[in-house]
Amino acid sequence: MTDDAGSGALPTSPPVTAEEWRAYLTEYSDWFQRVIEDTVPVDDGSAEQAAWIGNEPATEEMIAATEERLGVRLPPSLRGFLLASNGWGHMVSQGCDAISSCDEIDWFRNTHPSFFPDEDELAERGDLDLYEIYTRCLNVAQGSDAFLLDTVKISAAGEYDAYLFAVKYGVLEPPCKSFGELIAQGREEVAES
Repeated sequence: MTDDAGSGALPTSPPVTAEEWRAYLTEYSDWFQRVIEDTVPVDDGSAEQAAWIGNEPATEEMIAATEERLGVRLPPSLRGFLLASNGWGHMVSQGCDAISSCDEIDWFRNTHPSFFPDEDELAERGDLDLYEIYTRCLNVAQGSDAFLLDTVKISAAGEYDAYLFAVKYGVLEPPCKSFGELIAQGREEVAES
C-alpha cells in the first residue's frame, strides 16, 4: 500500500466522542476502500457499503452491560468508538484484524489463556511488571496481535494506557495515551505496509 494514511482530513488529536469517531471512521472507510479494496474484498459494493464499512452503533445499554460484565468503566475514547461503530472488522493494524464489539471485549487473560508464562519464571527474569500488565488489561482487538487497555493506568480524563502487543513474539510496544491514539498508530502501520 503506497497511499498515505488518509486524505489529509484526519483530526490533529485522536477522536473521543461518538461524533468525532463517526467522522474519523467515515473518512477511514473511504480511505480503506480506495487503498485496500483490491486486497480485501468489500461486501456488495452498494452505495451504503461504499460510504460506511463499520458496524451499527452500540447503545448506551450495551456499553453499560459490557462494563457490568467486566467490572470496569470503559475509557471515553472506546465508549465513543462503540457508540459510532460496535466493533470494526477491517484491518486496524498489521496484526489486528478487528476491533471487538461490546460482547467480545474481554480481559486479555481470558482471550489468550495459553499465553501466560509461569509467574515464577517471570519473577526470575525480573518481568513481573509485565505479568501484572497482562492480567489487568482488557483486550479490545482480534487477530494475531492484541490491543490492550490498562485498567490501572488511567489519566485524569479517564483514558487508559493502550498497548499494541505482538502476542506471538511477546513484544509489548510502548504505551499510547488512549484507545484513540492506538487506533491512529495502527492505521499508520497499515498505510506504511
